[in-house]
Amino acid sequence: MTTDLVREPSEENGIAFPPTLLGYARDLTMTWLLSYDSPNTRDAYRREIERWFAFCVERELDPLEARRPHGDVFKRWLEVKAAEAGREVAPRSMGRTLAAVSSWYTYLADEEAVDANRFQAVRRPKVSRKYSATKALTKTEGEQMLAAAAADRDSWGTAARTLAFIRLLQDVGIRVSEALGADVSDYGVEQGLRSLRIIGKGGKERRRRVPAETAYAIDLYLQERADRAGITLEELSGPLFATTTGKRWQRSEAFDLVKRIGEEAGLSGVTPHVLRHTWATRAKELGIDPRDIQEYLDHEDLNTTMLYLHSAATLERDPSQLIASSWAA
Repeated sequence: MTTDLVREPSEENGIAFPPTLLGYARDLTMTWLLSYDSPNTRDAYRREIERWFAFCVERELDPLEARRPHGDVFKRWLEVKAAEAGREVAPRSMGRTLAAVSSWYTYLADEEAVDANRFQAVRRPKVSRKYSATKALTKTEGEQMLAAAAADRDSWGTAARTLAFIRLLQDVGIRVSEALGADVSDYGVEQGLRSLRIIGKGGKERRRRVPAETAYAIDLYLQERADRAGITLEELSGPLFATTTGKRWQRSEAFDLVKRIGEEAGLSGVTPHVLRHTWATRAKELGIDPRDIQEYLDHEDLNTTMLYLHSAATLERDPSQLIASSWAA
């Protein structure tokens, strides 16, 4: 078997298939993805199934011949790959990957492309409902992040984008996919307030207020784009966050930017999701009701919101220091 994945169709968001997965199985994979209504879910599941395909190619395994032991080895493979990149695989991340691959096999089994979903029995990691490994930035660290973004001197035309993007994630707490999916036409004024129309999970539409500081950064960025294109701001269209050629900015590029700005701020491991956690934690510190935080984070379940908030306060609430200080000795 060749060691290369073959991306098909040739579009940017096409799937990278193992060369042995042909015809009907490829078609079913595409229809499996299309069965999910949310573009964000489809994009996430595409990334997860490509991890499985990469494993199969490396192991010279036909995905249609995989059995449960292959899934168990796949878990260890993910951990090794993460360790080589200097990170760990969080239980939730591992669980999402295994769930996506299992969903693919269930779809293939339902359509009789395989005899059964033999991946379903692969053990998934236990995930705490009271703890999240994602750590929010402190107030000081958040200020360092904004200062580093404001000082960015990347290639001409992208420095303004840096501050606009970081401020939107950190000031409004939206998902990175929501920020990247927004268009210039989604950004405007409603009820006298700057606002952004967002398409969230499940295709659900909502609007978020854009603070004055954030709006200033976005306005500056959009004006620079319009000037570079030789048009007026009113004529500017396309994605809210674009490449220098006007194409929609990609998720990997956004992640790389946030990581780089974090490192320039003296912080490690900063991701867009860390900035979302930071928004939630800062909202709680400022006395915002958890149910309001839930609404604006677009969480279906309050328990998900509390997972963000509980994790931030676990160490601070630990009574060990009070107990140690109470002893007479």
